[in-house]
Amino acid sequence: MANIIFYSQNPSVYLWTATMVAAEKGVDWSLKEIETGSELHRRLHPFAKSPVLQHGAVFVYETSAVAHYIDGAFDGPALQPDDPLGQADVLRWISLVNAYFFPTMTNGLAKQRLLVPMQDGVPDEELIATSAQQMRDQLAVITRALRLHDFLGGNRLTIADCFLFPHLHLASFTEEGRAVLKDHKLAEQWLTRMRARPSFAATDQFAVQAA
Repeated sequence: MANIIFYSQNPSVYLWTATMVAAEKGVDWSLKEIETGSELHRRLHPFAKSPVLQHGAVFVYETSAVAHYIDGAFDGPALQPDDPLGQADVLRWISLVNAYFFPTMTNGLAKQRLLVPMQDGVPDEELIATSAQQMRDQLAVITRALRLHDFLGGNRLTIADCFLFPHLHLASFTEEGRAVLKDHKLAEQWLTRMRARPSFAATDQFAVQAA
């Protein structure tokens, strides 16, 4: 029997982050798919967001809280530093992903270039162009960290890497994302390291193919 249950839509970038954290921690999990905005969904999360974690009688919502709960509640490799400054750094990266990278890499590029055409929609070219420029600025911030160590928070993976990975991975399958990544080799190398980890193969929900 799985140690934890995730309630979520599938696929979902934030479900992917949560399952990567669980996989890196060595925690077994299962998924219960829920309908967006349903009565059950709103009982689990007051604003109908996903994923929600269940561990026995414990329910945790918001992905940052879910990731920190998994890291603290289970044995396995630590996924955040012990020192206050290191922990603050992980939280800073999570905030950057949620506030800036998700709107740009996922909503601005991946959804517009990959999802909208699949739904017979017309991509928003203005949003794509703006997002590509913003992604360039964001990768400059990421590159500064990767000049110092292999992962965002040091020389071992942390929760921060699990937050960034789904967004940058999906953006890399767009023409604009690939063009930006070509100018940021350290970010490309980080993606390669992340894709080589067993947690990637164990949790990949999208199986995006390069164009």
